[in-house]
Amino acid sequence: MKRLLIFVASALLFPCIQAQTGPSVDIIRNHKTALSHIFDPSTSPDAFLLPIDKAGEMPMPTGINELLRKQVDAARTARLNQKNLENRGIINDKATPGDAITTLSQRGTDVPPGAGTPNDNHIAVGNDGKIVSVMNTVIRVHNDTGKVIKAFTLENFALNPNIKKDPIPTLNRTYDPRVVYDPYTDRYIVLYMHGTTDKTSFIVVGFSSSNDPTKPWYVYKVPGTPIQDSVWSDYPIVSQTKEDLFFTVTLLHNGSSWEEGFVEAVIWQLNKDDGYRGDTLNKNFFHNIKYDGVSIWSICAIQNGPMPGGVDNYFLSVRPYAQQNDTVFVHRITNTLRSGQANYELGVFKSPIKYGFPASALVPDTAFRLRTNDARVLSGVRMGSQLHYFQNCMNFNTMQAHIMHGSIYNLTLPSGKMAPFSTPIKTGKVGMHATAPKKWNEGGASLKAHLYTNDSLDFGYPAVAAAGMEPNSESDPLDPSMLVTSVFSGRKYFPGTGAFYINRYGEHSDYQILKKGQSIINYTFIKPAEQRWGDYEGVQAKFNEKGVFYLVGSWGKTNSMFAYVARVKLKDTVYDNPIAEVRVFPVPTTENLQVEIQNGSAASIKGQIYAMDGKLISAKSPSANQILAIPGDESFSLSIEPGTHRYALHTLGLPKGVYILRLQLTAGTWSAATDTQTFKFIVQ
Repeated sequence: MKRLLIFVASALLFPCIQAQTGPSVDIIRNHKTALSHIFDPSTSPDAFLLPIDKAGEMPMPTGINELLRKQVDAARTARLNQKNLENRGIINDKATPGDAITTLSQRGTDVPPGAGTPNDNHIAVGNDGKIVSVMNTVIRVHNDTGKVIKAFTLENFALNPNIKKDPIPTLNRTYDPRVVYDPYTDRYIVLYMHGTTDKTSFIVVGFSSSNDPTKPWYVYKVPGTPIQDSVWSDYPIVSQTKEDLFFTVTLLHNGSSWEEGFVEAVIWQLNKDDGYRGDTLNKNFFHNIKYDGVSIWSICAIQNGPMPGGVDNYFLSVRPYAQQNDTVFVHRITNTLRSGQANYELGVFKSPIKYGFPASALVPDTAFRLRTNDARVLSGVRMGSQLHYFQNCMNFNTMQAHIMHGSIYNLTLPSGKMAPFSTPIKTGKVGMHATAPKKWNEGGASLKAHLYTNDSLDFGYPAVAAAGMEPNSESDPLDPSMLVTSVFSGRKYFPGTGAFYINRYGEHSDYQILKKGQSIINYTFIKPAEQRWGDYEGVQAKFNEKGVFYLVGSWGKTNSMFAYVARVKLKDTVYDNPIAEVRVFPVPTTENLQVEIQNGSAASIKGQIYAMDGKLISAKSPSANQILAIPGDESFSLSIEPGTHRYALHTLGLPKGVYILRLQLTAGTWSAATDTQTFKFIVQ
């Protein structure tokens, strides 16, 4: 096949942390794949047998450092034997108090095991409530109550013996299914892997022909050996924009260990409309992605939210098999496939909290352990100029497997504008918090990090979805709240699934157990201390129903892994009941004092900042995007319409100390009891 090969020496999206060789990438544009066949789920059998045996074990994700894993697990075992760690606290299973932020399970469906281990869980839900859940080698379609109305295997999905040109052969090694729902077209997309050698490797991609996933699908066969004959593709991660589907995979050499066989991580860009019509599928292929001359491991496609819009897409990478590291790579594909201008950019950051290869998770039977694989980025979401990502991570204080939440603020949008609202992460009782150096570059992009922890639980395989509603216009403030699901386990807890919520102020809720495990996981063909626990989980917001999510996670039963499909709804008193007057937070603050005003009518407000000795601090009037800044004039003015408004008062120019914010009504009416309100705040 003729390939147009273009070398791109891309400019950095963000300046590097130090002078090094910049990024490189090769782009194969307009790679074409003809339609393989049309699959009709009604032709698949209603009953089928799934072998759960050694042959059904899913491939290990790339990057596993077996020597390091054994060293980390041995060190944790030694620490467990120390007396001061014997009596760790135990969380209770009672619901979080009603005035807190939490997730409430509305209903759930138990899903039996698929063929093989671990569960490769993913989920999509349509606006009409139809659910598609995938697990290992099985695809299930549920109605809006969660009841399974059709199930078929990945082999059934691609089986079509009448293909004459480039047929999809009889499938015998399918794994790593993913599914997404496109709210713009009301369609579903399924993607999964086949084969673990260059002779058998390809990717199957299916597009639903309607909003009913039990109706026919258009099926395509994407090559698993796109650059050379001795590699195969593994471990896809998917995202979408309004026009395009993106997925990343890792290329491996034949017959090598996952660490030694690593070749490179690559990005595919597909036009969705081609697939929905059953036309020839146009694709871009980005490879040879390197930094400082070294291929970057494991690229995670980042979701766009709250709606999967936009023309560009971000991706995240770390150094997943390192014992301890702080490097974060930010990739960006700049435009749509059809524009012909989709290029690659790379930025490099340092995390203020170091991440590292996590220990295996504990279970009540001390002879068993659950693998956490490595510290790769597993899920993320971009909302406006904010990008949030989640990874398995070592808690270096306790040697537990916990979740790193990284946040990058002030990313430049395609228009060159900045989002009007930026939220710092608040220090919470459930974890540790740190902030990166104040100025990364002139554009102001910065990275913060938060380790989400728990005394009694190990966590694994986080997945995130945006929780806020789509703004009505570019001038509307963005709600950067999120729901995160993960699996959990512990010395007193069998493996189960749960979730936590991050509200628009960056406050983390307590972890909510949604499905308790009933047993350990013990597949007899895997060593007790190396049991497979998961590769990834899935969560999606229901795009047309505020605060409602569908998720799928694993739990232990009869020594096997079952899945749990749940519908959950957020409970957030601030989210559901906006403030009556004025709220100022967080206190203390490091760079942004945020002001939220709920007002019933139009009003004009004058603001001033004073030191505790009464000295007036200079302040600049707000710009068009409603962000205040220091230094400047001695006061600032706000003209607000009826409704809820949020402002970020940047305090980077203020020395540490205590200050007074004074807000005075100068025209109109507002909901405050008096015309003047004062608030004490602390800069630290």
